[in-house]
Amino acid sequence: MKSRKLSLVQRLWLLLLLLVALSIGGALIANLLNARSYLEQQLSAQSADTANALALMVTQYKADPVMAQTLLGAAFEQGHFAEISWEGVPAEQAIHLRNRNGFEDTPAWFRQLLPLKPQTGLAQVSNGWLQAGRIVVSAHLGYAYSSLWQGALQTVFWLLIIGVAAGLLGFFDIRSLRRELHAVVAQAHAISEQRFMRIPVPGIPELAEVGMAMNHMVERLQNYLLGLRDEVDRLRREVLTDSSTGLPNREAFEQRFASLLDPQADPASGHLLLIRVAGLAELNQRLGGRRTDALLKRVADDLSTQCQTHRGWMATRLRGADFALFCPELGHDEAGKLADELCLLWPVYWTMDLSDQPGLGHIGITPFQSGDQLAEVLSRASDSLTLAETQPLNSWSMDKADETASHEIHPDWKALLETACQDDSLRLRWYPVCDADKTVLWHEGMLFRPQQGSVAAMGALRLVSQAARLGLVHRLDINTLSLALRRGPAGILAVNMSPASLQHPDFLPSILQLLQHYPERKINFEFHETGLDEHWEHFVAFSRAIRPAGHQLAVEIQGHNLALVARTHEASISYLVLDNTLTLGIHADEGRSALLRGLLRMAALMGVQLEAKGIASPEDAAALIDMGVHSLTGPAIS
Repeated sequence: MKSRKLSLVQRLWLLLLLLVALSIGGALIANLLNARSYLEQQLSAQSADTANALALMVTQYKADPVMAQTLLGAAFEQGHFAEISWEGVPAEQAIHLRNRNGFEDTPAWFRQLLPLKPQTGLAQVSNGWLQAGRIVVSAHLGYAYSSLWQGALQTVFWLLIIGVAAGLLGFFDIRSLRRELHAVVAQAHAISEQRFMRIPVPGIPELAEVGMAMNHMVERLQNYLLGLRDEVDRLRREVLTDSSTGLPNREAFEQRFASLLDPQADPASGHLLLIRVAGLAELNQRLGGRRTDALLKRVADDLSTQCQTHRGWMATRLRGADFALFCPELGHDEAGKLADELCLLWPVYWTMDLSDQPGLGHIGITPFQSGDQLAEVLSRASDSLTLAETQPLNSWSMDKADETASHEIHPDWKALLETACQDDSLRLRWYPVCDADKTVLWHEGMLFRPQQGSVAAMGALRLVSQAARLGLVHRLDINTLSLALRRGPAGILAVNMSPASLQHPDFLPSILQLLQHYPERKINFEFHETGLDEHWEHFVAFSRAIRPAGHQLAVEIQGHNLALVARTHEASISYLVLDNTLTLGIHADEGRSALLRGLLRMAALMGVQLEAKGIASPEDAAALIDMGVHSLTGPAIS
């Protein structure tokens, strides 16, 4: 059996208690011994004085037995003596007076612990020139023991008061020490979990040295991580970003389009908005290169803002004056409203002195759906844009085919989602996540709703997008976890969660309640990076709530928000999930290979692993394994 070792705080408490106990005990013993010595001296002196006084008086009366009896009896009746005797005379003249009273006021153990042994008083009696015996006086110890006992009680009382006061002072001091120790220990645990946490320097010199050394190490690790982030961000900009505006470039857009509308993936649809800044060359001549660049950057920022809270959306710069806003699961009416918002926003650029006219450009809108080819969609969008350009600036035009489709009957999404969460009609499609040896690590569940009547099957993106729009995404996520716990395969399971759910007050309690009902299940919660910044504090709180039970946390990234990736260590995530737009065709793409190697270095520093999803090519799978990606999922894996 392993012996339990005392902590530093426990040892300090033990030391404090021992010091207080020894101090109280030592003070009590010293006080009692001094008091006993003083009482013995006083009793001895009293007995000697009384014996001398009685002997003198008896001598004055020429050792008369009757007078001696009277004098000794008077002294004895005062009650302070245990025995008064006249010895050394004939038996008929000897006097022996003894006090039979006990020691009822003091415990027997106390008398045995501190016995009083005063000296007996002796004095010679004379009759002229002859010796007439001696007077023997022994003090009664009852009063002395009673006084010693009362003094001991008072001493113990005041020493206990002093001990309690010392204990309280020690308690506050040790509590302060414990807080500083806990802060240092928490920092050490955080560093072991790759969470780079700084703490205030403790006030205790020894702990201050430890705290400063660990803070210095954390600062160096943070600086190194930030340096890695900047390096990877530079690679990202070179590979996937337009250098002038910071938007994803055409290559990144093509990869997103191809992965989302892959006929083998879940059905998806939406709208593409093609934006063209009118007369860019003339604007450049009138405004100058710097103001024109600032104008384009503002257009890019406003388009990017539209994508921050919508999963799967992407704003991109196709070329020169052309921008695209890729909006999966955006309906016909919502696409028109979005175009209106953009057109109303552009005149503001004139008031901000970004442009010399209130008009900026035109927008062409076209729908897309699974199986569409990018060239076909862009061609339709270009036709709509050409039609819009026949109108005044800040106008938009919709594809005629989409206008016809807009008259089709669309489901009541609110009723459909609420019913789906209640009637158990949602399902999870499971995909194995494997390591390099094809060993299944866990199964990832993708939510979908099977076809019911005239309503076609719906994939996770459509369900989540509509639920987020209606404020029901937390119910959808709770239902997803319930399905996984009840019907998922054996082993570890991974489920996708929406960051927007984190802010709902019922979300975390419901998740914890479900997990408590299935304590044998282990769940990996995967959150998409879109919108995670807005709910960061809730995300960290979610991590702290679920991790003690053995569940894990992950973040799915697209590579466009590396500042968020660098912060994920704060939430103690276990792995990062790479969107397939980062890995599609990576075996033949040196630029994205370099970007992924940078992500791998960042992940290694943070102590997290990388999972690549949607791997459709064995060549891509082999390249990712060679780079050090820990786990993979997709058609080429399963």
